[in-house]
Amino acid sequence: MSQTEKATAPLHQRQVMEFPYKHSTGETIGRFLAGLKEQKTIWGQRVSGQGVVVPPVGYSEVDASAGGEWVAVKDTGTVTACAIVHHPIERLHPSDAPFAFVLVRLDGADTALAHIVREGLDQLKVGARVQAVWAGDEARVGSIRDIAGFRII
Repeated sequence: MSQTEKATAPLHQRQVMEFPYKHSTGETIGRFLAGLKEQKTIWGQRVSGQGVVVPPVGYSEVDASAGGEWVAVKDTGTVTACAIVHHPIERLHPSDAPFAFVLVRLDGADTALAHIVREGLDQLKVGARVQAVWAGDEARVGSIRDIAGFRII
């Protein structure tokens, strides 16, 4: 076997790559996030064929018509779906302790908001009542994480 015919073992290197970027939220999501940060208020938008959508997208996903009236919804609601994560993965999941991904239909909304529950996982089920846990005034930055999570009530 000649020198060029010898098989060479593949080389491997593990590395973490990150791609930080800034994203413009646009008028609709920007207003929603500003409400979280500045008012501790969750805003939805009434749209054709869907009722009050939270978070708002600015149009109807049923007929593509423009969004209408802005509606403040409560920070309490009902869990419509849940998935418990018993062993979170660092840098992948939003918590380092067990938590659950949930969909919450907030009181006054007709759609569900995706978020997390960190405590009371043994009581968590579809139909459970929850309330938003807000980040402190100094910690809110205009992000969905201005709601730190939801708790069972």
